[in-house]
Amino acid sequence: MKKVFLLIFLILVAFLHAQYPITIDVNPTTRTYNILYPAYFNPEDSGNQPNIFTVTFSGDPVDFVIHATMQWYEYSAYATLNPDISGEFPPPLTNQEIINTNPLGFSIQQNFDEFLDDIEDQIVETGRMPDGNYYFEIACYQPGHAGQEGYEVSNKVFATLTIRSPISISLITPGNPIGLGPAPISDNYPNFIWFSNFIEYTIKVFEIDGEYTTPEEIELLDPYFEDLCTITSYLYPTDAPDLMIGRTYAWQVSADVLTPVGEEGSYKSIIYSFLISTDQEEDMNNQILINFLEQLSIEGLEELIALINSGYDVKNIFWQGSTISMDELNDILEQIANGDLIIENISVE
Repeated sequence: MKKVFLLIFLILVAFLHAQYPITIDVNPTTRTYNILYPAYFNPEDSGNQPNIFTVTFSGDPVDFVIHATMQWYEYSAYATLNPDISGEFPPPLTNQEIINTNPLGFSIQQNFDEFLDDIEDQIVETGRMPDGNYYFEIACYQPGHAGQEGYEVSNKVFATLTIRSPISISLITPGNPIGLGPAPISDNYPNFIWFSNFIEYTIKVFEIDGEYTTPEEIELLDPYFEDLCTITSYLYPTDAPDLMIGRTYAWQVSADVLTPVGEEGSYKSIIYSFLISTDQEEDMNNQILINFLEQLSIEGLEELIALINSGYDVKNIFWQGSTISMDELNDILEQIANGDLIIENISVE
């Protein structure tokens, strides 16, 4: 029965695609950058636009126009391109031909200037295109009916451009900032957690001793371990060099700022240090709590951390009306760092 259902489904999909004389594809369907300057979106100077996506055409060359829309929150823009040569496919088109007031080989109707006027305040404030998702929808229509349902002569394709202005990288756990002494931990395979919003990170772990006491000295060392990741937590792998009991280590996270034309500088965190120990569970738990509290903006934070450092006994941690363990707090830290959870309230006693 499952095979029959699958066959029917495939036939239906093939039929739906076959009913259009034109097939179009877009590649890539998603792009993410930290910065997009207005010059990269200027329809008056399309030659300076980076190639964000490409649209290709195949099938029967019937008369058609190409209709593209872009949506950013409540603001939208459109372009309708009419090929100058009727009945012939254009070569692959990039965003340079679509976001263009005078594309070669097409007459065009568009409202890009109105769209840019609508978001002018956001652009002036930062000098960049504002953050968020820019959704593109592209399809071919019979001439004179662009955008009207029922007149499509091709499938629709979709592309998303995401802009995320970089947030500085804040380390959460394990460890203390250099200068405060290494925080003891009992886990030889710690879970490194930080907060930021970059697309890709480089994490470096250094082995240090008393000779290296400043961040500048530590950064000059060859990393004891180094790797790339795409989320804001990293579990030290079992096949990495062992973190030895009694040794002190430091770690740092960095990330490149990505634009459509390449990297534009980088961000890096401060350096945290930690000591591998077997009998410091309570100190480790207190350090996890301190690192977590330092991410919050609450009244009396400095006094609270001073109490914990002076030996104040944290008996209970309440989260959403229930008492939680330190392991559960660690899980919450990971969710917050990954952006899966927003802090509402935390209290200690």
